[in-house]
Amino acid sequence: MIHQIHHLHCGSFCPLCAPLFAQSGLRANLVCHCLLVETDRGLVLVDTGLGLQDYLHPQARLGRIIPRFANIQYDIKLSAYSQIQQLGFNPKDVQHILLSHLDFDHAGGISDFPQATVHVLASEFNASQNLKSLNARMRYRPQQFQQHRYWNFIEPNATDTWFNLTRAHGLDLFQDEILMIPLLGHTQGHSGIAIKNADCWLLYCGDAYYSHRQLDPHFASASLNQVEHLLATDNTLRLKNLANIQHLAQAEPQIEIICAHDPVELARYQDIQA
Repeated sequence: MIHQIHHLHCGSFCPLCAPLFAQSGLRANLVCHCLLVETDRGLVLVDTGLGLQDYLHPQARLGRIIPRFANIQYDIKLSAYSQIQQLGFNPKDVQHILLSHLDFDHAGGISDFPQATVHVLASEFNASQNLKSLNARMRYRPQQFQQHRYWNFIEPNATDTWFNLTRAHGLDLFQDEILMIPLLGHTQGHSGIAIKNADCWLLYCGDAYYSHRQLDPHFASASLNQVEHLLATDNTLRLKNLANIQHLAQAEPQIEIICAHDPVELARYQDIQA
């Protein structure tokens, strides 16, 4: 049973050229929006943002190029570990981590929760082990999670649906109140996480889109589209799933839709929590 959902701010990036991310000004304001869910099966973390070691030893964990390009704001209080403590919880009570994907800014905190079982699509984990392409080498940092012991690799099941999307098979712990929804394209095994909250649903879309403005199918940004195309492993699938998300946003008011990096969406929930 789901008791409460907390919205966490687990990282801040300020790269140059805000228009690339459909923002105004010189530098973009990007966040790592993660979730902490109180359930009958303990605390559940949805994505982890950057971890303690990423903040303490950025070059060893992330290399030299990414921290400079992303202009990461180094504040260890933004780690999920610290955010959970600030809410009054013990980080050791995090029993499960559900990942949208294994990009460095989503998986960095895995090592801070060695007791947790990490749930991720099998295709995503396999992709993170193959670093032959430049794209893979830039996005994945296996040192963030290669020592982790507890994993649940999930396979999509095309026969099961959730609204107009497919749901994955293999996440049976939460009695259909938390679902993994494959949203492929950004990475080979990118997934959304749907959480039933009373009579409504919250759909966390990870990097399936970057700006709340994209939920409007009439919104167009050539620069943002180029950035997302550049980062995608399959742009055709990315666009297909974006269209599906836009349809949900227009047709299903009982579904709240959020992504990982939009500061406007995060601020909306932080205002409510305050």
